Amino acid sequence: MDNTWQQTLRLIVRQNKTFSLRDKEKNEFKIMKYFTDDTTIRKQLVFWLHSVEQNQTSYKKNIQKSEELRKQGNKEFQNKKYLTSIKSYTLSLQYAPWESEDLPLALANRSAALFYMEKYEACIKDIELALEYDYPKSMLYKLYLRAAQCYLKLGNKSCMEEALRKVHECLESNSIFLSSKKESIEKQIDMLLAEAIKIEETTICCDDDCKLPDPAFGENPDFPNASAALDLKFSVDKGRHVVANRDVQKGEVLFVEKPFAFVLLDNEYSDAVCANCLKFRGDVPVPCKFCASTVYCTEQCRKKAWSTYHQWECFGNQIGIWDQIGIAHLTVRTFLNCCYTDDTKKFNEIQRLVTNIDKIATQDMFVYGVSALMMTLYLNKFTNFFKSINIYEKLYKKFDNKELNMYILSEFVPEKWTEDLNFVYISGILLRHMLQLICNGHAITRLNISDSESGNVVTEYQCRIATAIYPSASMMNHSCDPNIINSFKDQYLIVKATKDIAAKEEVFNCYGPHYRRMRKKDRQIALQNQYCFTCECEACTQRALQNFSDKFQRFNCEECNGPVEIISHSSMRCLDCETTFDLVKSQLLELEEANKLFEAAKINLKSQKVKEALENAKQCLEIRKRILYEYHESVTLTYDLIGKIFAVTGRWLDSISHLEHSLAAVEERFGPDSIELANELNKITDICIQYLREETNTNTKQYKNILKKTRRLLNRAEEILNLNYGPWNDACREITEKQVDLVPLLANLNL
Repeated sequence: MDNTWQQTLRLIVRQNKTFSLRDKEKNEFKIMKYFTDDTTIRKQLVFWLHSVEQNQTSYKKNIQKSEELRKQGNKEFQNKKYLTSIKSYTLSLQYAPWESEDLPLALANRSAALFYMEKYEACIKDIELALEYDYPKSMLYKLYLRAAQCYLKLGNKSCMEEALRKVHECLESNSIFLSSKKESIEKQIDMLLAEAIKIEETTICCDDDCKLPDPAFGENPDFPNASAALDLKFSVDKGRHVVANRDVQKGEVLFVEKPFAFVLLDNEYSDAVCANCLKFRGDVPVPCKFCASTVYCTEQCRKKAWSTYHQWECFGNQIGIWDQIGIAHLTVRTFLNCCYTDDTKKFNEIQRLVTNIDKIATQDMFVYGVSALMMTLYLNKFTNFFKSINIYEKLYKKFDNKELNMYILSEFVPEKWTEDLNFVYISGILLRHMLQLICNGHAITRLNISDSESGNVVTEYQCRIATAIYPSASMMNHSCDPNIINSFKDQYLIVKATKDIAAKEEVFNCYGPHYRRMRKKDRQIALQNQYCFTCECEACTQRALQNFSDKFQRFNCEECNGPVEIISHSSMRCLDCETTFDLVKSQLLELEEANKLFEAAKINLKSQKVKEALENAKQCLEIRKRILYEYHESVTLTYDLIGKIFAVTGRWLDSISHLEHSLAAVEERFGPDSIELANELNKITDICIQYLREETNTNTKQYKNILKKTRRLLNRAEEILNLNYGPWNDACREITEKQVDLVPLLANLNL
């Protein structure tokens, strides 16, 4: 079995007997000198890279696979499965070698499928690419005819006429080959011209993109990408941190920042976005010329990526190493972007990011050092990076702080620059970026929607599609009860205040551990392990908030229905009324039975045994309601499951009544302005709208009440989403669409 990167790394770590940070200054370059001098580790890493190169073929161009996929697309096209055929043609493009005939053929075939789906702008883009990549001359007339038909549908006479002129040129230059088809082609031209007389010239407008918001009070000239209401401060105990210089109201935009670097994660959610800009790839994605795994939204994005980082990363994609090495891929991307950026201010912002190099354990540093060495060896042995890049111009010269530059290069003499120094220097900077990203990396998320098998239930959830570095936003310190929220428009990070922030008050992000989700002990461990600090925020120091999340894991108080905690093996105490109870062991057994019933309900629902699923879920709910706190996480999940079962069977009113309990529980746990509550509101309004669409008797009191309830819930969801996000967000647009759908229903009943 071939060794993965993690297996190789574990093997090298086990063999380590000599590395110790006590022997080194806390300096990236001196640490990497140890690794670059270790010939055994270097040989092991080169051997691993070569073994991956020899064994990995799935991400390389493959003419046979490309042809098979194109033929599969042709069959699907002939069966009028146009959407499926587009997917097959796109995969064919990804595997087609760049100078092969398969590339323009797959583009042309995809354009035909797009035409039949009435996606005329996308069809034209594919036609243009097929022409650029030498589509066979004998069939060029087909593309120009299709382009003319698209322009006719779009009302663009001048472009249609130009396309038809190209058809005439094809007829003239291929007169012998096309002689048998000339009459038929000319008839099609005449028909198009006749149709064109009936329409008026229109302008194609493809810019339906929502614009980025501006930071409140304008951008701060001294703090890039931040609002003028914010200042970057420094203190010994807090380090660099962000403070409001005036009163900020909740809902105001504090940062709008493009990442210095990002990389896509290897999952199904990232397949739909461009590898260079994170916009949706759309109907006509453009593959990399040399690897089969990288796809862009446009030819412009492909060229931009290639001219900077991708020319060096491409071979790593072909042999599949980036998916194995985690944060190290973003390390390489950050390093390459540092080489190519002309913005020295941004360059130095990156170099000054915290590394926690003085706090990292020896064994962890050994792992990071080996990883940095592997990346350096990849650039040296598998690309022309070392020969092509002038390190002095691209890196060394950009530093404005010699202490951050290589310790032996305080007096740089280009003539004495050796290959060994070059190697140590690059590996040291790679190690620095890796350490920085461990405590400054930021997940980019996007709302994902999945349908149930019945199509009646839609589930929404945030999914990670990329990891990035945002240097300005990284200046915010952590709180387990933050006063901001992050959202994304493509690759851009948008930070909004979720609370009123007074002048001189600090602006806090949450690095992951949130007091509403995790108890204090678990938060402290997570923060210490990754970020090397002990949190002393209000949520960690105020007793009422320290273990707030435990409240939703408690038993139910028989006296006041409040949450009850277990204080010993035989007794419990209510957190609200402080009444003490005996712990009844039979209740624990009942809860075990409830857990089994819950799992059985999920299995039966998945198997479409709806009646059995509903019975299991109701029995589970009866037990959990009796024993557990009313807003216990398990009670909420059971109500949600029953709501889902009712929705699957079209029992909309029953579904709504159960989901309303989930609303109350989510609000209690996550707060009245929380995204979690907005997501629940979005879900329940889906069910409400299904009822309103299907109910034929619209004059009943029940119908009117549901209609008014839907309006009220949508308005509340809109309020929450506008506070936290904005029109660039998918969830906001979805709520707006629902409100538009509701207008005629309300008007019909004069509501």
